[in-house]
Amino acid sequence: MSPTIRVQDRVLVVKDDITNLSYDIGDIVVFYNPLTHSEITYVDRLIESFKIGPFNQNKEASDHAYIKRIVGLPGDEIVIDTLGNVYRNNELLTFKGILNETFTSQEKYNIPNNSYFLLGDNRSNSQDSRIFGYVPVENLIGKAIFVVYPYENIQKLDND
Repeated sequence: MSPTIRVQDRVLVVKDDITNLSYDIGDIVVFYNPLTHSEITYVDRLIESFKIGPFNQNKEASDHAYIKRIVGLPGDEIVIDTLGNVYRNNELLTFKGILNETFTSQEKYNIPNNSYFLLGDNRSNSQDSRIFGYVPVENLIGKAIFVVYPYENIQKLDND
């Protein structure tokens, strides 16, 4: 998610289990990978703490939390052109500080009901919906709101 969130950053996440969240374009969300997610109980989700970044030895890949930006909602059509521009329902999406990267072919995605299309802000080096597909709503954990550590990097995340 660089440059928005760096590897050493820790973020404050408002969890979906605690409050009724609605998700929108530009929201930075924490979620479980749809290809490797295993069933986690409600109690586990309430008390777990997330490590965003490379897998650690104490956590299974299926329980690893990812962080990405929502660029497509249920029912949307996403097109990524050969210049890396992202179009949602034929409208160009831009986010402050995010540079598109050149791609070799144009891609088109039709997002199914109850799913989201997520991209990392470091588009040229991101495992996101282009790799693992659409993220079902039940895999979303919550919204990242603030970078809280290291202290010199404390900031509200721009979810637009």
